[in-house]
Amino acid sequence: MSNQCATCGEEAKLLCSGCHSLYYCGREHQKKHWKTHKPECTTFRLEYSPTMGRYVVANRDIKQGEIILKEKPIVLGPKIASLPVCLGCNRRLKATSMDDDDPLEYYKCSKCGWPLCAPRCEDSPNHRDECKLMSERNYRSPIQYQDSPKKESSYCCITPLRCLLLPQKEFQRLSGLQSHLDERINTPLYKILKTNLVMFIREVLGLKQFDERTILNVAGILDTNAFEIRRNMGNVKIRGLYPRTAMLSHNCKPNTKHVFAGEDFELSLMATVDIKKDEIISATYTQTLWPTLDRRAHLKMSKCFDCSCERCADATEFNTFLSAIKCSKCKNYVISTEPLNRLADWQCTSCSKIFTAKQISLGNDALKKELQSLDKSSPSQLEHFLESYLTFDGVLHENNCHVLEAKYALCQIYGNMLSELSDDQLTNKINLCNDILEVANILEPGITKLRGVLLYDMQAAMAVLTKKLLESEKITAAQADASMRQVISVLQDAAVILKTDPDLGYLLKDKVKDLSDLCE
Repeated sequence: MSNQCATCGEEAKLLCSGCHSLYYCGREHQKKHWKTHKPECTTFRLEYSPTMGRYVVANRDIKQGEIILKEKPIVLGPKIASLPVCLGCNRRLKATSMDDDDPLEYYKCSKCGWPLCAPRCEDSPNHRDECKLMSERNYRSPIQYQDSPKKESSYCCITPLRCLLLPQKEFQRLSGLQSHLDERINTPLYKILKTNLVMFIREVLGLKQFDERTILNVAGILDTNAFEIRRNMGNVKIRGLYPRTAMLSHNCKPNTKHVFAGEDFELSLMATVDIKKDEIISATYTQTLWPTLDRRAHLKMSKCFDCSCERCADATEFNTFLSAIKCSKCKNYVISTEPLNRLADWQCTSCSKIFTAKQISLGNDALKKELQSLDKSSPSQLEHFLESYLTFDGVLHENNCHVLEAKYALCQIYGNMLSELSDDQLTNKINLCNDILEVANILEPGITKLRGVLLYDMQAAMAVLTKKLLESEKITAAQADASMRQVISVLQDAAVILKTDPDLGYLLKDKVKDLSDLCE
């Protein structure tokens, strides 16, 4: 790095605060150079390799919590199959009736018949162009209200259509993204899209300027690059395309998170940990608490690549043993001999007993079915599941993915009935949160949503337990005061994370009131 002013070449000490790459001798020369420098003034740069394709690298050290980029979507819309949503504001639809005696029904767009929230959404920029096109072609949506709403496949056409109707400049940006169409085109889903989506675009709407491959390529671009958008407010579950953010490479231990804010769903990409200069900036396209076999299978199916990140290549998954089972012979732990090969044998770390990949797969499938069958309206069956599999004779490592799934589900059930829990159950909830946090601290460290929610849940149980123990005179006032100081410390740690997420920040306001009530 040169310490010469980028404008005049003289010795300079003022460093550009954006990219940390250029020096200036003063504010005037920095302002003068800004028009030239602005397009290059970023915290990151785009690089390319034959194995990774395009990826993003830090131009400078990036601090935890720093916003790396903000980006508005070039297109928003429903997923391929979606519960009924408003095509104007993207909210989950609620049915209404004009009169108490009238049946429930969705409001329908007066021009094209698609379900919307209300008349105000008919002229939404999201819906305007598609509405005009469909009404001109006399097409009416087939979606009707049902007592038990189901996912509607009719929505599969909406987001690809919105892509095709983009202005030329935006469509070119979209077209530069990977689609993996050649790998997708013979899959069952794309065989259906060949018929349904292509026919709808070309025949029903008359957009014959788009051939079959162009339409399917857009579908592939969405499947490869779109981000799932979930917002608690309005019960929003849609997808959006953010071309710059889509350049990030995947890692099963990412160093960023993204949050969405505002009515336009602007994405903010934030560093969850400190990122060093020249380090790859990564996101994750799968679930942190899934085991390697499931993560890699999901990524292969949905994103068309075989993940070989450091976590996937490590049979212990950074010593969390998320995939490990107990050896039936010596009760030590069994892990894969080749974690990047789904057909590889598994072997005990102590006695070297071999288990085939098929045995492991069948065992995992059986455990998934058992977990799915459990009654999750009360804690008893989940408590029994954990007792069964975590004893000396049990078959699972205490951090095994199925154990963590049961622990997390049990945490949520406990959280919905805190005031009804026994002292032992409250203690159990605290211990469960700690167990999952130990894994999250390794696999999803820093200011991540998983850690924030777990810390928030844990302090709630700690506060309730402290109050109960004090009221029953099982602890002294001094002990209760010390315990509440711990509660506040955990809440402060949670607050650092939750305040960075627009959909979780509201929890903090409620919790301050709850703590005030408990402390009275």
